[in-house]
Amino acid sequence: MRLLQSKRGGFAIATVLCVVVLLLIIGAGLLSVGMHQRMMGVRTSSEIAARCSADAGLTKALAEMNKMLDLKTFNDTSLPSATDEPLPNCDSTFSYNVSTITLADGNDLYTIQSTGKSSRYQKTVNCTLEMKGIFEYAIYVAENLTLRNGTTISAYNQGADDPPLQIGTNSTESGAVTCKTGVTINGDIVIGPGGDPDVVINNTSEASITGSTYPSLIKNKTPNINVPQALVDMVSSGSITSSTTMSSSAKYNSINLTGASTDPNKIDKVTVDGNIKIYVMGDLRLGNGDAVEIQPNASLAVFLGGNLYIDNSGAINNLTKDPKKLKIYGLDTCTNIDFKNSGIFYGAIYAPEADIHLYNGFNVYGAVVGKSFTQDVNANFFYDMSLREAAPHEIGVHMVIKRWSEQ
Repeated sequence: MRLLQSKRGGFAIATVLCVVVLLLIIGAGLLSVGMHQRMMGVRTSSEIAARCSADAGLTKALAEMNKMLDLKTFNDTSLPSATDEPLPNCDSTFSYNVSTITLADGNDLYTIQSTGKSSRYQKTVNCTLEMKGIFEYAIYVAENLTLRNGTTISAYNQGADDPPLQIGTNSTESGAVTCKTGVTINGDIVIGPGGDPDVVINNTSEASITGSTYPSLIKNKTPNINVPQALVDMVSSGSITSSTTMSSSAKYNSINLTGASTDPNKIDKVTVDGNIKIYVMGDLRLGNGDAVEIQPNASLAVFLGGNLYIDNSGAINNLTKDPKKLKIYGLDTCTNIDFKNSGIFYGAIYAPEADIHLYNGFNVYGAVVGKSFTQDVNANFFYDMSLREAAPHEIGVHMVIKRWSEQ
């Protein structure tokens, strides 16, 4: 009995020892898994921080490029760069460099390489930039776009690699785009992001649309236009109320050639003889028969604080027949642009807060951006595709990301 009891005691001790060893093994395994998961967590968080830092560097580089374009200090020889710049509220840093590549066609391609670092991890992102102007669309509005009977919209100066003509709205409301009987659009209609073309575009069965109808992927932004500081600082030359010749840039209270205060039948003409910019703080009004005439070797840029009204037989005659030679920039206080005359207009209008109305028999060669747009019967629109070409010195030009990749 004593021998059996001693053997049973030894077996119990061995069993306990086995259990203890097994528990030690399980504990060590769990500890190892915990340490591994902790290291994976630290690594993942560091990689995320490095990626966020790289994206922050890319965003800042793009902002610096657009700031230079806005201030008109853009220079290919002094492009933005940074080295180990700290990311606020974080122990990560980023470095970026902007460079330029001259393509075979002579155009410059701008690229950004941004590297973010966190702990011993780093991420690098690359992108190519595209310079865009404010006349990417033939017609673009924030709200309603109405094309009445007989309107035709088409493009000219179109290169083989150019995209199709586009007209668009930022709205997704029902009937925001109205195309009446006999309307012909030789291109695409783009609506606000998330919109349904069958709901937003009204009466498409009565119109001929050669392209596609689809929603934009992102909300299109219309950048604010600032009057050049040189014009703001000028002393006003008062108001123009009779015939005159402009040969240099100037600032005016208003331009009113209606002649209502003296002789309603009086006809006046403002002759533009030079490459000039003017700042009109108030309205620009042309009465019956009145005209602003741009000479063949001249150009005119108007920064308009008030509204633009052109009565029957009034006209802005661009004798160059080049829309790039006449640009009208409506400021935030410009809310109405009315062309009541029958005639031809060569120019580009950018007035994102204005309701723009073109009446019967009026033909446009150029581009239009406004709050709303209405083109009446027998009025045609011809988009000059060369207005899409953007250069650093132009008003409202900005950089956008065209392609993106990660290393």
